[in-house]
Amino acid sequence: MAEPTDRKAVLMPDAGQPLVLVGPPRDVRGQFQVHNSTARKIVVRQPFLKTVAEPPTKAAKSRARAAGLPEAGFPLRRIIVRAGQSRPVPLALALDPNTPPGTYHAELDIDGEQRTVVMHVTEDVALAIAPRELVLANRPGEKVEKQVVFTNNGNVPLTVKSIGGVVLDDELAHCRALRGALHDVGDTMKTLDDFVVALGRRYRKVYETLTLKVQNTEVTVAPGETQAVELSITLPEKMERRSRYTGYAAISTGTLTFVIVPD
Repeated sequence: MAEPTDRKAVLMPDAGQPLVLVGPPRDVRGQFQVHNSTARKIVVRQPFLKTVAEPPTKAAKSRARAAGLPEAGFPLRRIIVRAGQSRPVPLALALDPNTPPGTYHAELDIDGEQRTVVMHVTEDVALAIAPRELVLANRPGEKVEKQVVFTNNGNVPLTVKSIGGVVLDDELAHCRALRGALHDVGDTMKTLDDFVVALGRRYRKVYETLTLKVQNTEVTVAPGETQAVELSITLPEKMERRSRYTGYAAISTGTLTFVIVPD
């Protein structure tokens, strides 16, 4: 059978409308429709995506570089369209992880037929903390220095603020409170209310002093950047030396865990 005279019309019927891709830099996704109105199979071996020149401003050039799309084209997987077939073709791009959020313009070329592409790169907030757990000796009132490294694996700046107070949980708090309350009421308990009041007092005594004080300089970590931060940590004055305590500091998408262990 003779070659079709117009292959553009049979491959991308929606070529007049922009193809919209959406997602974080590592996973920008969308799909487009292909249609083969001929009586033979068509194999597009070298489909590719390339950037489209924006107005020559400094910001536009910066965005084009950050998008990770080379001017020569971004090669895609080959497309096979059987005779008379119409089907969706998924498209997934892995850009530079630090590509800033924003709208980027490109062009899809399928066997010589072009289609405008609009990529909406969304925010990707991803902070890595190393180590994720700090282990401290149970030495009441002691001040220790620790270093934590923060890495911004996302595409927006992240600020690590001063951590401040971290509430500690005693893994034996419930046992200690119950035993203490029973000791307080002893044989004099007349009603359950007596025990509840004593238990409340014991819980207040256990928890009121269990705050870890953490001081650090506020830093802003740019996308792709790694920064080490020094922490000055002061342990509570009153702790049971044979107990283990745990506290958690929520920092952006990460969590820094403090574990105080018997010395």
